[in-house]
Amino acid sequence: MLASSPQPADSPSGYQPVENLIARYAELVDDGDFAGLGILLAHATFTGSGAPVRGREAIEKMLR
Repeated sequence: MLASSPQPADSPSGYQPVENLIARYAELVDDGDFAGLGILLAHATFTGSGAPVRGREAIEKMLR
């Protein structure tokens, strides 16, 4: 059995999930889908021009 060697953290294949997240964020913003943004960022802390907010409902409310 061959052991797979781990890829470095900065390998090109490691970028795809981040690129997908950024693209999805932009699509939701363009569509004005703030509920979708809340779901996408439900486990994130969103820092904008005001105080940071955390959680689906708080992020959705802040973006509205």
